[in-house]
Amino acid sequence: MYINLAQFLIPKITSICSFLINPFTVFIVWNDKKLQLGNYRYLLLYFAIFNMCTSLMDMLVPMCVLNYRYAFSVFISDGFFEQFSEFNQILIAFRCSFISGAYAVLHAHFLYRFFVLFNNQFLTTYFMPYGLFTAILYCFFHIVYWTIYCYYYCGGDYSRRLYIRESMFEHHGKDVINMTIIIVQYFEGTPEAMYKSRFGITCLSVLSFISLALIFYFGYKIWYRLSKQSSDMSEKTKKLQTQLVKALIVQAAIPTCVSFAPCILSWYQPIFALNFGRWLQFAAGIAVSTFPALDPLALIYFVPTLRNRFTDTIMFFKFSKKYQTSTSRISTVPSTA
Repeated sequence: MYINLAQFLIPKITSICSFLINPFTVFIVWNDKKLQLGNYRYLLLYFAIFNMCTSLMDMLVPMCVLNYRYAFSVFISDGFFEQFSEFNQILIAFRCSFISGAYAVLHAHFLYRFFVLFNNQFLTTYFMPYGLFTAILYCFFHIVYWTIYCYYYCGGDYSRRLYIRESMFEHHGKDVINMTIIIVQYFEGTPEAMYKSRFGITCLSVLSFISLALIFYFGYKIWYRLSKQSSDMSEKTKKLQTQLVKALIVQAAIPTCVSFAPCILSWYQPIFALNFGRWLQFAAGIAVSTFPALDPLALIYFVPTLRNRFTDTIMFFKFSKKYQTSTSRISTVPSTA
């Protein structure tokens, strides 16, 4: 299904950028000799892999949003999984779960920075492999939790499909009965459909707001500790920790702005039968796909050592390409001897 050019191109472009930027960032961090990030490199590698998995899902399961009166829906807009099947319904629920998975990965990063400042000995002793393994399991919990509630409680059953059928025909010319779609209907539906919708969104909202609260809590504790004049860290270490925390705060703000905020607006807009226009629904589907490419750039920007290394590497590749071109041209000039 063709929605518009932006909906078709932007998720694919950002996914390609993600596959380029994330490995490049890991390469720079892993080979840096000045910062000595230690085990934190493994968390950055874990985050990069998660970002690329999210981008892969964006390419395989592109999503678009449609709100109608008291119902919210998100559907697969094109690709191999557009047509309805039970497997495809699980797949779109799984794709939605990566929104929460991003917060689980961020929690691991905030907790790591917290232990660096408050109990570094514990971190040194237990992070590898137990801490990293726990972080992966925690992310897996978020993904499974969201997948279950999206599939069982927000799945597009027949009555909910009928409710938005006319609107889907009007805007996209498709029969929603044959589409892979998640639908939440708050009013004007069957008691079962309304109960499952409200319960599902409530459970997803609770986990989402807890995730945000944890980020605010650990972010405040970390920033307060760094701002204390009595800190026993050296100025160099304190400066590096401040840079990393700034990067982490921006990394947390990116999925909040481009993933969580559009979700909240789309979820709760139908409760009041509000209509903010189709632009918001188009933007929600597009914005979710951008954070895996934007996320690693925050780390590079806020840590000058990495930023300089990133710039030097780019310049090296440009110089090498220019040098090879010049050499090739010289070698093709015929000899006059």
